[in-house]
Amino acid sequence: MAKYLKTKWFGVFLFDEKGVKEKKLFPKDAQEIANRLMAIQKGEILEEEKEIAKDAYTDEIRLKSIAYYKEKIPYLEIKAETYGYKEDLLKEASNIVAIEKMKKEMKGGRRIVQAIDAIDDINKTSNIILERLKEWYEYFSLEIPEGKKLAEYIIHEWKEEGDEINALKSLANLFLASYETKEVLEKYVKKEMKNIAPNLSKILGETLGARLIACAKGLKRLAMMPAGTVQVLGAERALFRHIKEGTLPPKHGILFQHELVNKAPKEMRGKIARSLAAKVAIAAKADVFTKHDIAEELKKELGERIKEIKRK
Repeated sequence: MAKYLKTKWFGVFLFDEKGVKEKKLFPKDAQEIANRLMAIQKGEILEEEKEIAKDAYTDEIRLKSIAYYKEKIPYLEIKAETYGYKEDLLKEASNIVAIEKMKKEMKGGRRIVQAIDAIDDINKTSNIILERLKEWYEYFSLEIPEGKKLAEYIIHEWKEEGDEINALKSLANLFLASYETKEVLEKYVKKEMKNIAPNLSKILGETLGARLIACAKGLKRLAMMPAGTVQVLGAERALFRHIKEGTLPPKHGILFQHELVNKAPKEMRGKIARSLAAKVAIAAKADVFTKHDIAEELKKELGERIKEIKRK
């Protein structure tokens, strides 16, 4: 007779057509149950499942490695109350899961903000160092390689010697070190954005998406903002001048960096930035609250809206 494996919030059950044959109940502790629920959400296999899964069928893809997978298995009602588990315990465990998820999301968003701020700090510092490097090197040659190439030339190819040359090489090393650090940070940002904000990353790209999160001071704060606010994030000075002095309001902020906006005719940029901001706001909400992958649908809608704007 076929046996079937089913995991409920309070335990793991092995049953056949006649009823439950074997069970592994979870501890009646909210944290223990929450730990198991979080493991299941990550796609992990529980120890209790491994213990009784032999030769059983399952309708969970997650359990394919320990049981035979079928799209449908017979239904058996297994009630928590039958085994002494109350709904209050599930509510408490669910609250723990929600809090842990929120902590993780908030930490991820804050890390992105820190990384973007660090990249900006490095850009400012390395630009100052590079200018100093150029001005100093001009005393030796008027032919100055650009950017990173200048620092690499001074360190690896320049044949001059002496204390001043050593000092100049130390400065070039400092520039290269900051450049390499920036590359490490940028790789981290791209990887982390794919994890915490996949929809936003697909709409804006990882780097611009991260900069928008930094402007909003966090992914959750961005998700709570209306599209109109998202549209002008990064244009706070222009917005302040508009409020204080009555100048024209800004049509876009950091979203101007997106090619859909900056490559558009000037008279269309405001409308395109508004349409982009609307999709960005929806993408951020999906990343924070539903976790559904809706990026392709949003991109399609955005493309159709931009075509409409250009036809008018």
